[in-house]
Amino acid sequence: MNVEFLEALEEMAKEEGLERDDIYEAVKKGLRVAYLEQFGPVTNLEIEIDRTSGDIHVIVDGQARDIQLTDFGRIATRKAEETIKNEIIAKRRQKILERYQSRVGQIISGHVHRFAGADVWINLGQAEALLPEEERIPGERYRVGAVLKAYLMRVERTSGDPRIIVSRAAKEFVQKMLELQVPEIEQGLIRIEAIAREPGVRTKVAVRSLVAELDPVGTCVGAGGSRIREIVRELGGEKIDIIRWSSDVRELIKNSLEPAKVSQIDLDEAKREARVLVPDAELSLAIGKGGQNVRLTAKLTGYKIDVTSPEELKKTTPTP
Repeated sequence: MNVEFLEALEEMAKEEGLERDDIYEAVKKGLRVAYLEQFGPVTNLEIEIDRTSGDIHVIVDGQARDIQLTDFGRIATRKAEETIKNEIIAKRRQKILERYQSRVGQIISGHVHRFAGADVWINLGQAEALLPEEERIPGERYRVGAVLKAYLMRVERTSGDPRIIVSRAAKEFVQKMLELQVPEIEQGLIRIEAIAREPGVRTKVAVRSLVAELDPVGTCVGAGGSRIREIVRELGGEKIDIIRWSSDVRELIKNSLEPAKVSQIDLDEAKREARVLVPDAELSLAIGKGGQNVRLTAKLTGYKIDVTSPEELKKTTPTP
């Protein structure tokens, strides 16, 4: 019986994803509760489990005693089981909390498990993660069992299992995907300086090289677009513009609006506003569909941006 008892403890540790020590501590607490229920209160009670033989050693008020599980009655056994179960649940929850708190800011992956309205629950193995509706990529559809990557935003302590919140809409998701695809970023040779994103539509990423001989844009895009293609595929076709960073706002705006050619930029640094002049034929290209290109450039630079052309200026300039 004792060998079976040890095997059961080992299997329990494996199933719950806990260390053996955690399981043994939980069982010792359960046995303590069972002993007090069966034999009454004592001044001092110590319980040890021999991990070789499975023997249970009890020291009661300084007197050693060996007991068997069969020594406990039905009520004592039930209380022991309840105590062990509660202890294991508490330890498992604490382990999950610690494990995923240490991974906040990273990309994690799991299988789509279930849906709760527009929210998606992802099976991580020993835990579940919540992908809320507002953190989904708009228009993205999921099927149960599909592998899904997401950015781990935060882990919240609750009265039940810790709540693991992930996102696919955060700009940090794109940043971490780039770090995974571009080793030069992890090596500190290239730095991501700014990101602006409209999930499911387009993202602009400003990068710079910390070594003169390395082209940051070409390195991030990869040969024939190989590196960026993997990220675009993961994001369901979302466009990603890799642009060259510059501390000069004019230069950064110019880079961000490419391939449209910029003729002139007038800055109001106090108001953080910029008026950008482009050729008439490239006005729609610079603005982008629905103003998307200008909005993302504004997010990237922190400036309110007005893009216009010579023809548009004529329409708005009063005739003398």
